[in-house]
Amino acid sequence: MKKRGKKSKFTSKSKKALSKLKKKSKGKVGLYLFVFLLTINVVLAGLTVAKSRGLLIPGQPDPVVVNNVVDLDDLTLEQKIAQMVVVLGVEYYSTPLRKMQLGGIHLHAMKGIEQFHKVVGKFQEGMEIPFFVTVDLEGCVNPFSSFMEFQLASEVESIGDSFQKGKSEGKFLSELGATINFAPVVDLDDQIWNCRSFKGDKEKVSELANAYVLGLQDEGIIATAKHYPGKTLVIKDPHKFLAAAEITEDDLYPYDFLIEKDSIKAIMISHLITYGKVNSEGKPSDASQRITDELIAKYDGLIVTDEINMLGMRNFYGSLDEMYLEVFKAGPDIVLNFNSDPNEIYRMILLIKEAVKDGDISEKRIDKSVKKILEAKGFIVKD
Repeated sequence: MKKRGKKSKFTSKSKKALSKLKKKSKGKVGLYLFVFLLTINVVLAGLTVAKSRGLLIPGQPDPVVVNNVVDLDDLTLEQKIAQMVVVLGVEYYSTPLRKMQLGGIHLHAMKGIEQFHKVVGKFQEGMEIPFFVTVDLEGCVNPFSSFMEFQLASEVESIGDSFQKGKSEGKFLSELGATINFAPVVDLDDQIWNCRSFKGDKEKVSELANAYVLGLQDEGIIATAKHYPGKTLVIKDPHKFLAAAEITEDDLYPYDFLIEKDSIKAIMISHLITYGKVNSEGKPSDASQRITDELIAKYDGLIVTDEINMLGMRNFYGSLDEMYLEVFKAGPDIVLNFNSDPNEIYRMILLIKEAVKDGDISEKRIDKSVKKILEAKGFIVKD
C-alpha cells in the first residue's frame, strides 16, 4: 500500500496566494463597481439639474445681421416663433432664454436701479437681435415703487400733465434699458383697482391717453394701449377670473381715437369673452382670430396678448397645448408667457413649430409678425 505523499509547501502556499488574490480581486471589482455606479449617479444628477435649469435646450444659429438688415429667410422657424414670445426675465434662467433667442423679457419689481441694469445687461450682452425689455408701469401698478414714485393715472387731470407723466416715465424707463411699457390702460371704468385708468368720459380718457403715449414714445419707449376691446377692469380681476361682457362703441372709442391719431405703437388684447360690437365667439379675446383679424384690418402696429398663464385663461382650456395652439392661431404678434420654466417655453415653441409644419398655422402669418417685431426693434427687414 502506497503512502500518501505530503502536500508540498509550494502547493499549499499557491492555494493560499490564489485565495488571497481572489479576495483582493473581488474587493477591487466591488470598488470599481461602486465608483462606476457613483459616477453614473453623479452624471445623472448633473443632467437632472442641467435639464431643470433649461441648459439642455439646444442653441440656435447666430442670426445674420448685416448693416442692420435682417433677412427672414436666414432665420429658422424656431427663431421666428421665439421672436414672438416674451417671458419673465429671471436672471437664473438667462442662459437657456438667451439660447432660444426669445423676443423679449418682462421685468417685475427689483430692489434698485443697479439690479435692473445688471439683469438687463446680462440678457442683452452679445445678442445680435436684442430682447424687448417690457415692464408694467401703468396707473397705480409700479414695479419701481421701492425707489421711485410716479403720479397715478387716476390723478392726472390735464393733457399737459399727462404728456409730462409720459415723458418722465419714458426717460426713467429708457435709462433702465426698458423698451416697451404695457401702458396706458384705456378701459373707461376701473371698478377693481380704481387707479389704473384715466378718469373722465371717453373723449377725456382718449385725449389723456394720447398725450401720455406721445410723451412716453418721445423718450423711445413703445406704448401699449390696453385692454382691448375694453371692460376688462369692470367685471372681475382678470388675473383670477375669466369673465364675459358686452362691448359698446364707447369702449372702442379710445382705441379708434389712438389709431386715428397714428400714435400708439402696440395694443394689448385681453382675456375677456366679449359680445356686442366685438364678438370673441365664446372664447377669450386674445385667442379669437376674429377679433385679431378685425383689429389688423384697421391697425398695423404690434398686437400683444395679455399674459396667458392668468388663472381665468388657463382654466378655460383643457390643457396648455390647447391654449398655446388657440392663442397662436388667433394671430397676435407677441405672446406673453410668464411660465418661469424655460423647458415649458421651449416645449411651446416646438409645439407651434409642428403646427406650422402641419399647416395648422401659416408661416406667412408668422413672418408678418416677426417683420413687425424686428422693425420695432430698429432693423431693416428683408422678406
